[in-house]
Amino acid sequence: MRRGRLLATTLILALGCDKARQLAGGSAEAQPAAEQEQGPPAARLDLSSHPDILFQIYGERDDPRMIPIGVLRNGTIEQIELGAAGWKQFDAMYGKPGARYTVYDGGRAVGNASVRQGMWAEGKDPLYTLPNCSLMIPQAAMTLAAEARPGYTVSLFASTRPLHDAQVTSMAQAEVDRVGRDVATRVARGAGISEAALSGLELRAFAVATGVSSSPTIVASMLDPRADEQSSSHEHTVHIFVVADRVGDAGDYKPTYTHVVDGDAGTSDFQRFVDHLDVAGDGTTELAIEQWKFGGDTFLEFLQYKNGAWSELYRGRSNWCLDAPAH
Repeated sequence: MRRGRLLATTLILALGCDKARQLAGGSAEAQPAAEQEQGPPAARLDLSSHPDILFQIYGERDDPRMIPIGVLRNGTIEQIELGAAGWKQFDAMYGKPGARYTVYDGGRAVGNASVRQGMWAEGKDPLYTLPNCSLMIPQAAMTLAAEARPGYTVSLFASTRPLHDAQVTSMAQAEVDRVGRDVATRVARGAGISEAALSGLELRAFAVATGVSSSPTIVASMLDPRADEQSSSHEHTVHIFVVADRVGDAGDYKPTYTHVVDGDAGTSDFQRFVDHLDVAGDGTTELAIEQWKFGGDTFLEFLQYKNGAWSELYRGRSNWCLDAPAH
């Protein structure tokens, strides 16, 4: 899946069409903001301590947006829980014009981004709206000063606290592709999927210096190139997403995380690699992946390496509308 898919999803949601709300898991009706009580008061984030926040920066390079992902604390990343007034306070704190944040790409700091306008700037309309929604996750319009990967659009992370820089891997892309294809094929074979069924799939493989061993982690995806086309949502599809690591310098790469699809495209979950960064603060990086399905949820997920395998550390929101569900 192409790197721009997450960007396309977020841009569609920001436009605020009803179909986008459905894709994001939203309902057609919501309670007024004054009635919203998101989570019990004891569970809400205490903003008085100015907690550290992880953000995502996305959109056009010359006019990007920033949206909060979660709070960084206790060696992990956690969901931000606030009421309506709390989110307005959050925007006033973190979306204040001139606020500057370090930007990360490929697990390393690559520059900074500064706020031009917050979500609810005095005397101005909200930065974006959604239909039938009175309270949205606040975003900010940013000015980017970073040496990120070239392109018209960007998909980066930003943090209020410094994160450990990942090492740089020198593995040749041809070798990365070879290892990725080999591990994905072995995983598919173990799931009863023939190599012939893999022949039409698009391979994307990455070498990631996560620090969990002396060798880079390999992240590989084999995906039908039409997997994000609505016309193929009722067809049978095959999708393999694997993470592989090896212990020592001479051992073979072995799968340490697998996600296998062999069924109806319309009901299957797809995954793709987004980036990696050290959100836990332990010197090794976590893997950021996107998961989606046709007409259903799309969300960001972080995987953490523990006891020889990767597992879910955090799952982000699939809906930008914060209104309480209507009863």
